[in-house]
Formats: sequence, C-alpha cells, structure tokens
Amino acid sequence: MIKSFENMRITKERFNHFCQDKFGKIIEINSKYAHPKIEMSPTVTISLFLLRVYLVFLLLLLVYKFITVIK
Repeated sequence: MIKSFENMRITKERFNHFCQDKFGKIIEINSKYAHPKIEMSPTVTISLFLLRVYLVFLLLLLVYKFITVIK
C-alpha cells in the first residue's frame, strides 16, 4: 500500500516536471499579459464582453451540432 502511494507521488512529480518543461514558457507569457496595462473605455470593455459571450455561444452551437450529427 505504501509502495503504491510512493509510485503515485513519483508519477505526479514526473508529470509536473514534464508539464513545467513543455508549458512553462506559455504559462509565463500568459501570466505576464493576463491583465492589460492600458486603461480601456467602457465601450471597449462591453465590446470585449459581448465578444466572449458570442464565442461561447458559437462553441455551444458547435458542440450541439456535433452531438446531433453523431446521433
């Protein structure tokens, strides 16, 4: 039982190391640009929010279409 926990810990460490190696630079860039450094007007903020809503709607529509085609 203890051996299996040890194996799980080692596997988790290896997976974390692999992810850090492969995606570390992407994570660093995303965290650097997570918050805009310029001030946006309310119009721009609303436009970006509506764009997000539209993209989520398109994604849901794509998933719906995929499910209906499979059936």
